Amino acid sequence: MTASNPTLRKKYICYGVTALLFLAAIISCLTAVAVVARKKSESKNDYYVESPATNVTPQIVVQVDTESVDVMGGHMRCLCLFFLADDLIAPGSEEKLYPEPKSAISVTIGPKQFSFKANQPMLWQSVNIPVFGDFNFYPFDTLESIITVSATAGDNTTLPVSLILTGIPNGYNFRYTADTPDGFEAVGKADIERNVTVRSFATLIMVIMWFLALASVTFAAGLQFYGKKVEPPFVAFTIALLFAMPGIRNTMPSAPPIGCLADQMVLVWVMVILALCVLYYFVRLIMNIIPEKTAYAPVQA
Repeated sequence: MTASNPTLRKKYICYGVTALLFLAAIISCLTAVAVVARKKSESKNDYYVESPATNVTPQIVVQVDTESVDVMGGHMRCLCLFFLADDLIAPGSEEKLYPEPKSAISVTIGPKQFSFKANQPMLWQSVNIPVFGDFNFYPFDTLESIITVSATAGDNTTLPVSLILTGIPNGYNFRYTADTPDGFEAVGKADIERNVTVRSFATLIMVIMWFLALASVTFAAGLQFYGKKVEPPFVAFTIALLFAMPGIRNTMPSAPPIGCLADQMVLVWVMVILALCVLYYFVRLIMNIIPEKTAYAPVQA
């Protein structure tokens, strides 16, 4: 007993050191993820695209900041901020946070028009810009949006504008382009796709679903091959897994309703496989409860 104590002590020390190293590795990974996420967030905030300069000096600059994307609703929500040239600002309001026009101005952004009265602040405005694309290819779908901006003065005079596009909502990658072909109307375009995190996580969920289905098939085949008895818990577990699959599928971030290409490739087939496993278990259980026929010896006269 005394001779084994040093061995046990060494084992405990090894286990303790291993646990500490594992904990340190987890903390290091989480720290690295946090640092990378912070740098990505900062780079997102710094990313913007401005329409190029033309021969016409812009009198209104409109900054469109994309806040969120509603794929199913077919739009993205944007916040718009306005900047005026000095000759359009009302006297005495040059130092204010929001510009105040000295005459009425109307600004049209996408499908919505905003009217600002004279000597009233041009506050942030929210607008929904249409988004076009086919989400059935989730998580590898690509979308696009067209943003148009124009402005007119109170006397219906068209004002030259400039457009700034910025903002990258969580879960997406954005590529902006902006132009003012005639100097008076600005046109911007946003190419949208899911970011690497969403694609990787959605793919991981689909792979897990396939592995769960294949594991169930392997287990059922092993019962048949080795002649093992089917127990009721096997049936209950497989049925629970069958009805849990839609819930597992819905854990994919920003997933569209059931029916997209990912469901046709994964969910439908996985549920069919699990349903066949359940049917096989029921057949085996029914066969086990059928009484065997007893052979009777012939009665001799």
